[in-house]
Amino acid sequence: MLKANFRSPLMMFLSITLIFMALLTVRPSVTYACSCVVPAEPLEALETSSAVFTGKVVDKKEPKGTIISSADPVKVTFEVDSSWKGVEGNQVTLTTALSSASCGFEFVEGESYIVYASANGEGESDKLVASLCSRTKLLASASEDLKELGPSISAGTPTASPEVTSNHSPKSEAGNNGATEVEGKPAADSDSLPLVNVGISGVIIVLIAIVGAVLYRRRNGGTRKK
Repeated sequence: MLKANFRSPLMMFLSITLIFMALLTVRPSVTYACSCVVPAEPLEALETSSAVFTGKVVDKKEPKGTIISSADPVKVTFEVDSSWKGVEGNQVTLTTALSSASCGFEFVEGESYIVYASANGEGESDKLVASLCSRTKLLASASEDLKELGPSISAGTPTASPEVTSNHSPKSEAGNNGATEVEGKPAADSDSLPLVNVGISGVIIVLIAIVGAVLYRRRNGGTRKK
Protein backbone atom coordinates (compact mmCIF):
# COMPACT_ATOMS: atom_id res chain seq x y z
CA MET A 1 0.00 0.00 0.00
CA LEU A 2 1.31 3.43 -0.96
CA LYS A 3 2.06 5.82 1.84
CA ALA A 4 1.79 9.58 1.21
CA ASN A 5 4.94 11.52 1.92
CA PHE A 6 3.69 14.75 3.51
CA ARG A 7 7.25 16.03 3.93
CA SER A 8 7.89 16.17 0.20
CA PRO A 9 8.41 19.68 -1.27
CA LEU A 10 5.37 19.31 -3.51
CA MET A 11 3.03 18.39 -0.64
CA MET A 12 4.38 21.21 1.50
CA PHE A 13 3.86 23.67 -1.36
CA LEU A 14 0.27 22.52 -1.91
CA SER A 15 -0.51 22.70 1.83
CA ILE A 16 0.86 26.24 2.18
CA THR A 17 -1.02 27.40 -0.91
CA LEU A 18 -4.35 25.98 0.33
CA ILE A 19 -3.93 27.56 3.77
CA PHE A 20 -3.02 30.91 2.25
CA MET A 21 -6.01 30.88 -0.14
CA ALA A 22 -8.31 30.08 2.79
CA LEU A 23 -6.96 33.09 4.69
CA LEU A 24 -7.72 35.35 1.72
CA THR A 25 -11.43 34.60 2.06
CA VAL A 26 -11.52 35.97 5.61
CA ARG A 27 -12.50 39.63 5.79
CA PRO A 28 -9.89 41.53 7.81
CA SER A 29 -11.10 43.47 10.83
CA VAL A 30 -10.73 47.23 10.65
CA THR A 31 -8.88 48.85 13.53
CA TYR A 32 -9.18 52.45 12.38
CA ALA A 33 -10.94 54.92 14.63
CA CYS A 34 -12.96 58.02 13.87
CA SER A 35 -11.79 61.20 15.56
CA CYS A 36 -14.45 63.88 16.15
CA VAL A 37 -14.68 67.14 18.05
CA VAL A 38 -17.73 68.04 20.13
CA PRO A 39 -20.57 68.89 17.70
CA ALA A 40 -21.76 72.49 17.43
CA GLU A 41 -24.91 73.65 19.19
CA PRO A 42 -28.19 73.09 17.25
CA LEU A 43 -28.46 76.59 15.74
CA GLU A 44 -24.83 76.64 14.63
CA ALA A 45 -25.18 73.13 13.23
CA LEU A 46 -28.24 74.30 11.31
CA GLU A 47 -26.26 77.18 9.83
CA THR A 48 -23.34 75.02 8.68
CA SER A 49 -25.35 72.01 7.45
CA SER A 50 -26.72 71.68 3.93
CA ALA A 51 -29.89 69.95 5.11
CA VAL A 52 -31.55 69.41 8.47
CA PHE A 53 -34.64 67.23 8.85
CA THR A 54 -36.35 64.50 10.83
CA GLY A 55 -37.38 61.27 9.18
CA LYS A 56 -37.67 57.51 9.27
CA VAL A 57 -35.22 55.20 7.50
CA VAL A 58 -37.24 53.31 4.86
CA ASP A 59 -34.38 51.82 2.83
CA LYS A 60 -30.71 51.07 3.36
CA LYS A 61 -28.36 49.71 0.69
CA GLU A 62 -24.92 48.54 1.79
CA PRO A 63 -22.00 47.91 -0.58
CA LYS A 64 -21.52 44.37 -1.86
CA GLY A 65 -18.36 42.54 -2.81
CA THR A 66 -15.64 40.24 -1.55
CA ILE A 67 -13.45 43.09 -0.34
CA ILE A 68 -15.25 45.90 1.49
CA SER A 69 -13.78 48.94 3.19
CA SER A 70 -15.19 50.59 6.30
CA ALA A 71 -15.33 53.82 4.27
CA ASP A 72 -17.44 52.40 1.43
CA PRO A 73 -20.69 54.37 1.03
CA VAL A 74 -24.05 53.17 2.32
CA LYS A 75 -27.11 54.67 0.63
CA VAL A 76 -29.88 55.54 3.11
CA THR A 77 -33.38 56.74 2.17
CA PHE A 78 -35.59 58.64 4.63
CA GLU A 79 -39.31 59.34 4.69
CA VAL A 80 -39.22 62.98 5.80
CA ASP A 81 -41.49 64.08 8.64
CA SER A 82 -40.32 67.68 9.02
CA SER A 83 -37.42 69.86 7.96
CA TRP A 84 -35.65 73.11 8.71
CA LYS A 85 -33.33 73.40 5.73
CA GLY A 86 -32.38 71.99 2.34
CA VAL A 87 -35.18 69.45 1.79
CA GLU A 88 -37.52 69.18 -1.19
CA GLY A 89 -40.08 66.40 -1.37
CA ASN A 90 -41.17 63.70 1.03
CA GLN A 91 -38.04 61.58 0.69
CA VAL A 92 -34.33 62.24 1.07
CA THR A 93 -31.51 59.91 0.06
CA LEU A 94 -28.02 60.41 1.41
CA THR A 95 -24.84 58.43 1.89
CA THR A 96 -22.67 57.67 4.88
CA ALA A 97 -19.58 55.54 5.45
CA LEU A 98 -20.26 51.86 6.13
CA SER A 99 -18.72 51.87 9.60
CA SER A 100 -18.33 54.28 12.49
CA ALA A 101 -14.60 53.51 12.20
CA SER A 102 -14.64 55.79 9.14
CA CYS A 103 -17.00 58.35 10.73
CA GLY A 104 -20.07 56.75 9.19
CA PHE A 105 -23.40 56.96 11.02
CA GLU A 106 -24.83 53.46 11.35
CA PHE A 107 -28.52 54.08 10.65
CA VAL A 108 -31.04 51.34 11.43
CA GLU A 109 -33.91 50.72 9.04
CA GLY A 110 -37.26 51.53 10.65
CA GLU A 111 -35.81 54.00 13.18
CA SER A 112 -36.45 57.77 13.14
CA TYR A 113 -33.65 60.35 13.35
CA ILE A 114 -32.90 64.02 13.26
CA VAL A 115 -30.29 64.40 10.53
CA TYR A 116 -27.73 67.15 9.96
CA ALA A 117 -26.38 66.44 6.47
CA SER A 118 -23.64 68.19 4.51
CA ALA A 119 -22.88 68.47 0.80
CA ASN A 120 -20.76 65.74 -0.75
CA GLY A 121 -17.71 67.98 -1.08
CA GLU A 122 -16.68 66.34 -4.36
CA GLY A 123 -18.37 68.69 -6.79
CA GLU A 124 -21.80 67.12 -6.26
CA SER A 125 -23.67 69.78 -4.35
CA ASP A 126 -26.97 67.89 -4.64
CA LYS A 127 -25.55 64.82 -2.90
CA LEU A 128 -25.91 64.73 0.87
CA VAL A 129 -23.64 62.97 3.34
CA ALA A 130 -24.27 62.13 7.00
CA SER A 131 -21.42 61.81 9.48
CA LEU A 132 -20.95 60.42 12.95
CA CYS A 133 -19.32 63.75 13.81
CA SER A 134 -22.49 65.79 13.22
CA ARG A 135 -25.45 66.26 15.59
CA THR A 136 -27.33 63.47 13.80
CA LYS A 137 -29.00 61.23 16.37
CA LEU A 138 -32.08 59.17 17.17
CA LEU A 139 -35.18 61.36 17.22
CA ALA A 140 -36.03 60.04 20.69
CA SER A 141 -32.82 61.68 21.98
CA ALA A 142 -33.24 64.98 20.12
CA SER A 143 -35.39 66.98 22.55
CA GLU A 144 -32.71 69.67 22.94
CA ASP A 145 -32.35 70.02 19.17
CA LEU A 146 -36.10 70.27 18.58
CA LYS A 147 -36.42 72.95 21.24
CA GLU A 148 -33.51 75.04 19.92
CA LEU A 149 -34.41 74.75 16.23
CA GLY A 150 -37.99 75.86 16.77
CA PRO A 151 -40.94 75.26 14.41
CA SER A 152 -40.16 73.09 11.41
CA ILE A 153 -41.56 73.20 7.89
CA SER A 154 -43.83 70.42 6.73
CA ALA A 155 -42.37 67.77 4.45
CA GLY A 156 -42.40 68.60 0.75
CA THR A 157 -41.98 72.35 1.21
CA PRO A 158 -38.67 73.77 -0.11
CA THR A 159 -36.70 75.33 2.70
CA ALA A 160 -34.02 77.98 2.80
CA SER A 161 -31.20 78.51 5.21
CA PRO A 162 -32.52 80.55 8.14
CA GLU A 163 -30.24 83.18 9.59
CA VAL A 164 -28.88 82.59 13.05
CA THR A 165 -29.41 85.57 15.31
CA SER A 166 -26.40 87.19 16.91
CA ASN A 167 -27.55 86.70 20.49
CA HIS A 168 -25.89 83.32 20.92
CA SER A 169 -24.63 82.24 24.25
CA PRO A 170 -20.84 82.02 24.71
CA LYS A 171 -21.23 78.27 24.93
CA SER A 172 -22.82 78.14 21.48
CA GLU A 173 -20.10 80.27 19.92
CA ALA A 174 -17.42 78.05 21.41
CA GLY A 175 -19.15 74.98 20.03
CA ASN A 176 -19.29 76.53 16.56
CA ASN A 177 -15.63 77.49 16.57
CA GLY A 178 -14.59 74.02 17.62
CA ALA A 179 -16.67 72.39 14.91
CA THR A 180 -15.36 74.57 12.09
CA GLU A 181 -11.69 74.38 13.01
CA VAL A 182 -11.40 70.59 13.00
CA GLU A 183 -13.55 68.16 11.08
CA GLY A 184 -14.04 64.60 12.22
CA LYS A 185 -12.20 62.12 10.06
CA PRO A 186 -10.78 58.61 10.27
CA ALA A 187 -7.44 58.35 12.02
CA ALA A 188 -6.09 56.59 8.92
CA ASP A 189 -7.12 56.03 5.32
CA SER A 190 -8.99 52.73 5.39
CA ASP A 191 -9.93 52.98 1.70
CA SER A 192 -6.46 51.91 0.61
CA LEU A 193 -6.35 48.87 2.92
CA PRO A 194 -8.14 46.38 0.60
CA LEU A 195 -6.00 47.36 -2.41
CA VAL A 196 -2.81 46.93 -0.40
CA ASN A 197 -3.96 43.51 0.81
CA VAL A 198 -4.74 42.38 -2.73
CA GLY A 199 -1.34 43.54 -4.00
CA ILE A 200 0.58 41.84 -1.20
CA SER A 201 -1.47 38.66 -1.61
CA GLY A 202 -0.71 38.53 -5.32
CA VAL A 203 3.04 38.92 -4.76
CA ILE A 204 3.08 36.20 -2.09
CA ILE A 205 1.17 33.76 -4.30
CA VAL A 206 3.63 34.31 -7.15
CA LEU A 207 6.60 33.77 -4.82
CA ILE A 208 5.10 30.57 -3.41
CA ALA A 209 4.48 29.27 -6.92
CA ILE A 210 8.09 29.97 -7.94
CA VAL A 211 9.53 28.28 -4.85
CA GLY A 212 7.26 25.28 -5.33
CA ALA A 213 8.29 24.91 -8.97
CA VAL A 214 12.01 25.09 -8.09
CA LEU A 215 11.68 22.49 -5.34
CA TYR A 216 9.67 20.20 -7.57
CA ARG A 217 12.26 20.35 -10.35
CA ARG A 218 15.11 19.67 -7.91
CA ARG A 219 13.28 16.67 -6.52
CA ASN A 220 12.63 15.25 -9.99
CA GLY A 221 16.24 15.90 -11.00
CA GLY A 222 17.55 14.04 -7.95
CA THR A 223 15.23 11.11 -8.64
CA ARG A 224 16.43 10.79 -12.24
CA LYS A 225 20.12 10.78 -11.19
CA LYS A 226 19.44 7.88 -8.85
